[in-house]
Amino acid sequence: MIKIRDLAFEYFDRDEEGNLTDMINAIRGINFDARKGEFIGVCGKNGSGKSTFARILNRLLVPIEGTVVIGGKDALDEDNILDIRKSVGMVFQNPDDQLIGSVVSEDVAFGAENLGVAQEELWERVITAVEQAGLVAYGAGTDGAEKYADRRINELSGGEKQKVAIAGVLAMKPQCIVLDESTSMLDPKSRLEIIKTMKQLNEKLGITIIMITHMMEELLYADTIYLLHQGKLVAKGRKESIFAKDSNLFDYGLDYPEIVKIREILLENNVIRDKSIFTVEDMVARIKKEHPYSFELNVKLPEPMVEHRKIDPVNAILVDKLSCGYGKKKVLEDISFSVGKGEYVAVVGATGTGKSTLLQHIPALLKPLSGTVYVDGIDVNDRTTDIQALRCKIGYVFQYASQQLFGKNVYEDVVFGPRNVGVSEVEAEKRAYEAIKLVGLPDDIYDMPINKLSGGQRKRVALAGVLAMKPEYLILDEPTSGLDPVGKREMLDIIDALHREAGITIIMVTHDVEAIAERADRLIVLDGGRLSYDGDVAMGFYKQWYDSQNVADMAQVPVIMQLLIQLRLAGMPVDCVETDSLNGVENIIKCIR
Repeated sequence: MIKIRDLAFEYFDRDEEGNLTDMINAIRGINFDARKGEFIGVCGKNGSGKSTFARILNRLLVPIEGTVVIGGKDALDEDNILDIRKSVGMVFQNPDDQLIGSVVSEDVAFGAENLGVAQEELWERVITAVEQAGLVAYGAGTDGAEKYADRRINELSGGEKQKVAIAGVLAMKPQCIVLDESTSMLDPKSRLEIIKTMKQLNEKLGITIIMITHMMEELLYADTIYLLHQGKLVAKGRKESIFAKDSNLFDYGLDYPEIVKIREILLENNVIRDKSIFTVEDMVARIKKEHPYSFELNVKLPEPMVEHRKIDPVNAILVDKLSCGYGKKKVLEDISFSVGKGEYVAVVGATGTGKSTLLQHIPALLKPLSGTVYVDGIDVNDRTTDIQALRCKIGYVFQYASQQLFGKNVYEDVVFGPRNVGVSEVEAEKRAYEAIKLVGLPDDIYDMPINKLSGGQRKRVALAGVLAMKPEYLILDEPTSGLDPVGKREMLDIIDALHREAGITIIMVTHDVEAIAERADRLIVLDGGRLSYDGDVAMGFYKQWYDSQNVADMAQVPVIMQLLIQLRLAGMPVDCVETDSLNGVENIIKCIR
């Protein structure tokens, strides 16, 4: 299907006069093969050349050296461009780079229509693609897909937009689909649905899947894994070799899937002896085989403790009976909660359930249909409220960093906020330098143009711009999405330090269940536009799954909790309300002994 030899690509920087100022080797000497019907994973830290490689596959970039043959055709031949793009469908990381229609059906149909698909077939493709991308609930059928196809793009969440972008590619019926970090904005359940959809397309229709990802768990679905580092191919193999204990993933800025980490702890403690386990289901079967006497009959699941924090009207942030929507669609209904100063609160829920919408009401970026939001006792939507002072107090970092970066370089972007709220030039400059240092950016980055930054660097610059305003509250919308494992860990460490050392109140929307299980003090769960839980983190995750008791919803809880729940269902009397891997393993060992 795809054969690449000695691939090389360089980026050139030029000054305003067009003179060459810099040359960056993005890719050097890569050899790559993808057979028809193969599922390939490509990983590497930010800046390793993954996205550049993806764009070459779709003929969006032309390499300076090497050969690229796709479907038997020379991809570098100008006459073959249309055939290559028919053959290779591309799904980008940011759906806004890909969506052009005003309603879902227009966007999903766009690519197929431009390929000359007849009108009578086009609508059928749109409906099928909407269902395949998981944009309607399982069992909703054609009626549900048709209703969703009429929705407006500007009413969708970031995760829903990503699914629409994927549906648009599916409607083109390509021979190969390239996913460039395409699940990074989705909730865990939706992410798993997309990966499984790709696996089905791969196995049933023989579509070649090339999945570029930072999420190491997703690589477990791949037949072959390619590891890129600094533009070079440094490893290629099956998951057994890539995730071997001595594979030096940390040296390349990567990490091991959570299930592999748990497996290694169980191996070290002689709970299991099989090194080839890569799923929770296989691990449960292995533990049961090796320790059958630890399983009993009639072991029931514990009832979750229904917990809702009491609303405290004197707390720092109070949301009281908030309802809101876009057009005719109601997104949130009767939401009430309060946040005290110094708390670290995580907000979770399915893609499109209104998490970002909810938090944008706190700094009055959106106005509710009904209800009130108070910050330090002040109604944020009162006509007399000083909005500028409110937004200095509440720092908001958007899901897509590019939405709030507009300076010509890093320094100008970070200094913009304090400079424009009456702070002296000397103080504004001091704040900018302190903020840039605080988010871990190097000293030589101040003059770097925004368009030269990596995705991870842009997230840090956006955060620095907010921190330069000296906020008391920090609202973060998916701060780790699109980051490699090292970048994610560093970003979370920065947020921890801001919370712990600077005393900043943190409210974070995230789909990264493993991260918040370790770090947040409190969990708020949104479900169907309503607040379904507010309390202890571990209990919140457990209740999320317990309310449905659907295996498909297991992805919404940390991997160690998935293992403990399934062991309990199999008859081992473990405590399954646990999010810490070491504590969970100790619990298993205790039951065995």
